[in-house]
Amino acid sequence: MSRRPFLIGGLLGGVAGLGLSGAAAAYEARYVNPYEPRLERVELTLPPGHEGLAGLRIGFLSDTHVGPFISPDDLARATALLLSQQPDVVLLGGDYIAESPRYAGPAAEVLGDLARAAPLGGFAVLGNHDFTAGSGAKVTEALERAGIPVLRNAAGTVRFNGDALWVAGVDEALIAGPNPAVTFAAIPQGAAVVALWHEPDWAERTARLGAFAQLSGHSHGGQVRLPGLGPVGLPPGGRRYVTGLNQAAGMPVYVTRGVGVYRPPIRLNCPPEVTLITLAPRRYPMHE
Repeated sequence: MSRRPFLIGGLLGGVAGLGLSGAAAAYEARYVNPYEPRLERVELTLPPGHEGLAGLRIGFLSDTHVGPFISPDDLARATALLLSQQPDVVLLGGDYIAESPRYAGPAAEVLGDLARAAPLGGFAVLGNHDFTAGSGAKVTEALERAGIPVLRNAAGTVRFNGDALWVAGVDEALIAGPNPAVTFAAIPQGAAVVALWHEPDWAERTARLGAFAQLSGHSHGGQVRLPGLGPVGLPPGGRRYVTGLNQAAGMPVYVTRGVGVYRPPIRLNCPPEVTLITLAPRRYPMHE
């Protein structure tokens, strides 16, 4: 099911307008750019009282879309970037497959290798394509068989330096049944909570429930970004917070550009991404 209402013809017209060779740019957008992932680094400030979590490294990736255009080997090249940074824990933001449930096993195998290499393991939430490409149950089964718990309106904990980071996994919003209140119900008051939700646009809800940050995907950053125009097309649920670090009700929301692509399978000015997030203590102003 296509999520982006733009056409390849529109892309080529935009590229030609930039004074580039339409054919060469189209070739790169289709056959080069989607397969050159980049490592992004982000620092998130911890809430007061949780300095023990300072230095925790979170490997975050989403929207792998293993399927007709992204192979398990393509995904493995992206996860190798993250493995080189030795994350302590891995968080996965959904949309692991595209177009068929037969890709669930191969995708989960690569992601399982990544999570097993992290000393503190990993957690996952589901995305809309995990349902439209087959069934959320099949993707969940494949991930959990690979050792990755799937959080569907549930929370998990990561223990680090005598403190606990809570991961609040909210269910996918467009097809499944997100319930942030249920997700946060078992989390102790004052805990350090990072929300993991495939769609970013309802982040105010997790902010009101006490998360100090939210990690999301879904938008792919637009996949195609034209100078002066920005993203050509965006999916429902990924239009307010499109890419990078944003603020929702005073809470940081980080939106990854994702690892994979969906139709049309092109990227322009929007490279695929894996992200290393480091938790940092709150810095208080100096007083004379």
